[in-house]
Amino acid sequence: MEEQQTQQTSRDSLASRFNLSLVIMYLCTVLITAPTVYFVTKQQVYERAEADLILLVDVVKSIQDFVATDLRPHFMKEKIFYSPSFSGIVATSRIAKYLKQKQPQFYINNVSDNPLNLENRAKGLEQSLLERFRKNRNLESYNTVGQIDGQNYLVSSAPKVSRKGCLRCHGEPAQAPQDVTTTYGTESGYGYRNGEVVGVSVVGVPLEDVQSLTLQRSLLVIGGITLLFALLFIVVNMLVKRLILIPIGDITELAKAVSQGDITREVVVYRRNDEIADLANAFELMRRSLLTAMKRMRRKS
Repeated sequence: MEEQQTQQTSRDSLASRFNLSLVIMYLCTVLITAPTVYFVTKQQVYERAEADLILLVDVVKSIQDFVATDLRPHFMKEKIFYSPSFSGIVATSRIAKYLKQKQPQFYINNVSDNPLNLENRAKGLEQSLLERFRKNRNLESYNTVGQIDGQNYLVSSAPKVSRKGCLRCHGEPAQAPQDVTTTYGTESGYGYRNGEVVGVSVVGVPLEDVQSLTLQRSLLVIGGITLLFALLFIVVNMLVKRLILIPIGDITELAKAVSQGDITREVVVYRRNDEIADLANAFELMRRSLLTAMKRMRRKS
């Protein structure tokens, strides 16, 4: 009984080592996978946001170019004043308003600390971007990550520089078109000077929550890894038991029997081309040699 327990303990010890190896491999895989998923997810989020941002910035620039090249000269020639046809900023703001109704996740705004429309007053991140462009007049654009209305955005910004044509509406209030003063009053949006940075164009695309997205993906990946290792654990244990533990146990029992003088029990010779089969064959040859030697000794006596 004690021998069987000892044999079982040895088997358990060998199996435990295989199981421990699998557990270590599983933990190492999880530890490597978790940060990898985080960095890959973060990279994908930023790449997707950057692609959307480039498209959105190009759309805004195209609107402003259309106003400056096609609409403004025509309306000036006809002596018709309509602010969206004169100002790319106004036209962009109007289009952004309709875009927000269909795609509320995107952010397009032209802001100033001295706007005609008080709704377009710069604040928070927008104000800091405006101050950056004023400090560095050589800076033509600036991309950053920041919060707007509590949402994380990948933001592209560009300075709005006052030109001679802008002074028609933003110069002295007395010289501004009546439609402008009637709509916006005479308290804000005036006094611009040619060549100064008066505002900033801000285009933003939302950044998905990297942490929550990473957690979702990590749970899926780790769940798959866990399932894979569970199946591997079962299969490896079955193979170890069948191919290693049982044959070694049989050879061990026969070795103990031989040590006690019983050399009549044959060793099972495994038809395998591996170390276990070599061990069993070698032990069987030894047993047969002992048996032959014992017979010779008995005949001589």
